[in-house]
Amino acid sequence: MHEKERHNKVMEGKPDGIGSGTLGTEHTDIAYKPFLPIGHGWCGGDAYDRMTDGSTLEFRISDPEVSPEFWDALDQLWEIDPMKSPIQSPAILRHHSNYISHRTVVILGYRLGRPVAAVVLQLQNDGGATFLSDLKTDVNHFLFDPTVTGTEKDFFFRSIVRAIKANNWSWTLNNQPAWVDHLEQLERIAREEGLYCSSVPHSACPVVEATTPQELFKYVNGFRELRYRVNRLRKRDDVEFEILIDDRDLEGWVAEFCDVHVLRWADTPTPSHFLDTDLRVFYLGCLKAWSEAGLLVRFAIKVAGQRIGFVVGLRAGDVLIHHNTTYHTDHSRSSPGKALIHIMAEWMSKYGFRILDFGNGREEYKYSVATGENQLKRIFMSRRSNIRFRVSAEVIQGVY
Repeated sequence: MHEKERHNKVMEGKPDGIGSGTLGTEHTDIAYKPFLPIGHGWCGGDAYDRMTDGSTLEFRISDPEVSPEFWDALDQLWEIDPMKSPIQSPAILRHHSNYISHRTVVILGYRLGRPVAAVVLQLQNDGGATFLSDLKTDVNHFLFDPTVTGTEKDFFFRSIVRAIKANNWSWTLNNQPAWVDHLEQLERIAREEGLYCSSVPHSACPVVEATTPQELFKYVNGFRELRYRVNRLRKRDDVEFEILIDDRDLEGWVAEFCDVHVLRWADTPTPSHFLDTDLRVFYLGCLKAWSEAGLLVRFAIKVAGQRIGFVVGLRAGDVLIHHNTTYHTDHSRSSPGKALIHIMAEWMSKYGFRILDFGNGREEYKYSVATGENQLKRIFMSRRSNIRFRVSAEVIQGVY
């Protein structure tokens, strides 16, 4: 997938047109009974379910507009989630929720009043559902407290599966991390409960991983081509390497990024979606949300005061995600993208990042330095009677 295509995902509220069914609007009060189907109870507020084996896990589905306190609960959980991905940060999900016109649904598992499991979805009127983070993503994933047991995950997933059946929802889970065990658990439970459930390899995130940040830079610096590109630029008096960790000139930076992206993809079969003013506004909002949460790092190369190469970096523990990039075609011979990889690795060595994650997509330039890749998968779930969804899912799977 090319850099432009990753930008172009931001408006895809319902990937590939999948999703059919009927979403009810009648409110039904839900009692505390084991594995009771959620039905349509959440539409007027919240729906609940509880384990009955001595555990205290409680399952809730809520519309955050009805129950805004669920965002606070999500904040608590994201802080302790092992992945703590910026893609799933409450800051960016709130931004997405305010942007889309259809419904945001928060699904949470509570233990003794504290959230320990969660997923945030965008739900179409026809019952099609995807992760809300699909609007701007590399990897989507469920949030879990590290202390959640296998039994509790079983209850959480089984409650989700039974809610899918009760509401005739059709779920398309894109960009799922194939390396986590709980996805196999979810698929197994879906099949046990009689759902149509299918998965397919989707893409991958190439990575450069080292034991320490210093070893990472040593490895990257070992590539003669990268050293040559950055050293050649450093010898020029009119070149500046820019690294920003705050919101300084954010609007101007994003405007230049979008303008350069449009030039990069002009006169190609796939012109930049940043020709759309609304998408520029959405993108600026994303970067503002990440910046306010302290998750954004911006890298750029300036020549005579003009930015010619850009990388949007996102912090995730000791991982720095190479989320978006573009360069000015007038300076393509300088290979600003390659120079920026070297600049990023050098910065990472000073600030405690030992993994450079190139994000979703198998572009050739990533594999010129990658030490491996993290596989992504796609999961489809619906009632078996939802023939339209199943046929669409099978067609998509045939492409892979």
